[in-house]
Amino acid sequence: MNFRFFNALALSAALTAATVAPSFAQAPFRTAEPQSFTAAELQAYGLDAAATERAIALQQEGHEIRVLSEEEAAAYQAGITDTQWLLIGILAGVIVIAVVVAD
Repeated sequence: MNFRFFNALALSAALTAATVAPSFAQAPFRTAEPQSFTAAELQAYGLDAAATERAIALQQEGHEIRVLSEEEAAAYQAGITDTQWLLIGILAGVIVIAVVVAD
């Protein structure tokens, strides 16, 4: 019984390490400093009237607006976050342990 438990524990640790490690390989995301924009500037970047109105309202509430290139925006929104990798690893570990304990 102990042998099976330690095998499951080792497998769980390996799965957790394998799922969490890739997220640390990414370079930190860097972009331009936030700045205030006028409605005309926002529309020049391609925002429609409704989006411009919303952006100005958010800006007045204290939110920061940053201009990103299409490549930066894609990199910013791509992939799985560190937290999601960690949760996947923990879930894999729990499943392995549950299977071993159930036998």
